[in-house]
Amino acid sequence: MLDPDRLDLDELCFARDDRTLGLTWWIDPASGEVQAHGLDTGADRSPGEDGWVSIEPTEPSQAYRDIADFVATVQHPRAADLLSRAIAGRGAFRRFKNTLHEFPDLRDRWFRFRDARARRRALRWLAGRGLVTAEAAETACSHHPDPATADEDLPSAVAAELRTLYGDRLRQVLLFGPRAHREGGPESDVELLVVLTALDSPWEELARMDDVLWRHTERTGVTVTALAVSRAEFGRPTTPAVLRARSEAVRVG
Repeated sequence: MLDPDRLDLDELCFARDDRTLGLTWWIDPASGEVQAHGLDTGADRSPGEDGWVSIEPTEPSQAYRDIADFVATVQHPRAADLLSRAIAGRGAFRRFKNTLHEFPDLRDRWFRFRDARARRRALRWLAGRGLVTAEAAETACSHHPDPATADEDLPSAVAAELRTLYGDRLRQVLLFGPRAHREGGPESDVELLVVLTALDSPWEELARMDDVLWRHTERTGVTVTALAVSRAEFGRPTTPAVLRARSEAVRVG
């Protein structure tokens, strides 16, 4: 039996994904070496004659299932919508790759997701061919889980940047609206109340925060808004907006 920890799983995965016409892939059951045969490899004798095991290619349906499973994990609303549309119908693989180019972070996570799935399939294929034990294969599979879905605390991330922007002027950042009382979903707007020591114009402060708010909105696909108030106004609200925000507020920074 082969030791999964001593195998080059990425080479085996490459062999299983290669569909070059006239080329076949084989694995040595004694050493785990992977070798191509055919075309201009220079070998007339088939590895199968020496006891090597033929490596069957991965079914296209499995590759599509990986894509569909990955898209189901995407939380970025715009990306999720575009990717869901991309994988519907003929040409799904090409459209999926083209769409991913718009979202570099998701593209990186897709590569990790794809590689983890391919390695687990390769290990189970080895077990199915009797080249490794089922127990060893499952133990090795546990070392290649799907990458975790991003679970960022977006309100706190924005609050941290506002703290850098304002320094000592910032008293606190509070979350209000549906997200504050857990009624909103991942796509719900992030509504923040930004309490400053003093301010002359809420509109000027909104302009000052605009770059931070827009950057996080563009990055995540979730709209981030903010309402700036002075410490005095927060202590004794005079407008319905501040009254509502204060009644719902949860501190995030």
